[in-house]
Amino acid sequence: MEAIRISLTAMLVGHSPRLAGVILLSIGEITKLAIYIVIFSIFVSALLSWFSSGLRHPMTKLLNSFTDPILRPARRIIPATGGIDLSPLIVFIVMTLVLKLLVQPLLDLGRSFF
Repeated sequence: MEAIRISLTAMLVGHSPRLAGVILLSIGEITKLAIYIVIFSIFVSALLSWFSSGLRHPMTKLLNSFTDPILRPARRIIPATGGIDLSPLIVFIVMTLVLKLLVQPLLDLGRSFF
């Protein structure tokens, strides 16, 4: 679907996209979206952890079931000290580095094929 969206957008602007560029842009855009979803989910989960009433809500359980496997490796590296869990911060930093060092060059490479 992303490849179709990119192709149609390029055609509307007047470009004739190459297949390699469309594929690279599609992979980059889908990866970027997935990383943003993970970052947003971890942010909401961290905010909800401040409120004890939210821990019993089914949506909180669903959110924790999604974010805990992502946060678990960071929690092994830096355990909670003084009741403060720094694992979301570590994951935010890693995800931002992945966006800047891997996804953005992939998007730039895909745009260069247009």
